[in-house]
Amino acid sequence: MPNNVTAYLEDGRVKTVFVPAITDVKNPTVDELTADDAVELSYWLTADGWKLDHSQDMIDDDREGAAAVGQIPGQEKYENGTLQLLDNVNVQNGAAKADNKAVETLTQGTVGYIVRRRGLPTDDAFAAGQTVSVFKVTIGIKTPVAHAANQRQMSTISFSADPGSQDETATVGPKA
Repeated sequence: MPNNVTAYLEDGRVKTVFVPAITDVKNPTVDELTADDAVELSYWLTADGWKLDHSQDMIDDDREGAAAVGQIPGQEKYENGTLQLLDNVNVQNGAAKADNKAVETLTQGTVGYIVRRRGLPTDDAFAAGQTVSVFKVTIGIKTPVAHAANQRQMSTISFSADPGSQDETATVGPKA
């Protein structure tokens, strides 16, 4: 009988931030990830609000001397990036402007980095040595979600990710 592999629920164990600038996508620093202009997205994102397809083309490897055609890995692609966020547009009851910081930051044409960490509690601070994904992104359009079933105001924001992004291959570097 195979060994049982421990499994963890992901709810409450993903941290997502938007960072305007990162010097090295393979080694973002704690200082960059916690800078004053970094925007915590985790509590604005819906539970299934992160979508980004990461795939790789396969290229036919047909050789004159071979009776069969094989394949070799080709280009990596990041496609169909969207964020589904709470969008408190026209909020009532004296809500502060900060109640919409994520949507106000992620406006069409904005360039920056979305950094995601899985497996640790959302509220745990970034620390040196942690594995993260770093996606260089350009923000696209915002589209309101039509009357959400849970009655929350939400919008979907599209984004493109640069092919040089790091999908769980970056390591957080120490503070400067």
